[in-house]
Amino acid sequence: MKPTRPNTDIPAWLQTTTTTPTPAIKAKFWQRNQRHLRQLLSRLAQPAPVTATSHWRVAPQFKLIQLLLLVILIALSNNLILLWGLALLVGCQLLWLPPRQLRRFMGSWLISVGMAMLFVLPSYWLAGPTTILFFGLKTSLMLANAQYYRLTTPFQDLLAGLKALHCPDLLIMTLAIAITYLRMLGQHLLLTMEAIELRTVAPTAHPYRLIGALFGNLYLKSYTYALELYAAMEARGFDGHYARSTGRRTHWRNYLALSPAIIAWILFIFWRH
Repeated sequence: MKPTRPNTDIPAWLQTTTTTPTPAIKAKFWQRNQRHLRQLLSRLAQPAPVTATSHWRVAPQFKLIQLLLLVILIALSNNLILLWGLALLVGCQLLWLPPRQLRRFMGSWLISVGMAMLFVLPSYWLAGPTTILFFGLKTSLMLANAQYYRLTTPFQDLLAGLKALHCPDLLIMTLAIAITYLRMLGQHLLLTMEAIELRTVAPTAHPYRLIGALFGNLYLKSYTYALELYAAMEARGFDGHYARSTGRRTHWRNYLALSPAIIAWILFIFWRH
């Protein structure tokens, strides 16, 4: 008797495909915050300065003096013609910026002006639209000069300018340590968040406890960094004072770069009299 072959056909219920709707799962809080943290780290990194030839490089202390002169002049001046001239001066400086830096300048400047209008200038709103427009113009000009200096000056040039102007060493050391360790702690926090994401297979039941653990770990890491920094500076014989560089000959181009601010101050003094 010939044996019968078993039926190898696939049942119909296996051949039909059914799709069941899956509920949308909310993104984890560290996944949502990673993008913001990366943006913050990129903002902490100092942008590259404007590419210029070495024959027209202005000394850091002269750029810092120019910024201070312009900001103080804008704060003291009440002449609309002079303020308009200072606005044209800032606009001419912006023409030399590359398109990428110009877009970054516009974004940062608009955000800072919006924050000033919301938190600094509301006290002038009761005085009428003329007053708020006038002080809004002055605030916008001061912020524009500060943003231009930030985009065109590396952080090391800022420290070099402060050293050349004989600022207190404690201030320079505080700024240098702060900007360095802000980057390091931000990078450590980003790596910790990525490690948690790779090791987590289910959403956490208490995300705020995880946030507390993250920042507690960050505090302990900062404490460890501070002790290591103190030991390294002590081992290298640092006594809190920076070595001053020998005086160099000041080039006439530095004074030429400072001349627009000086001319504006002369006009301001003679206009008042």
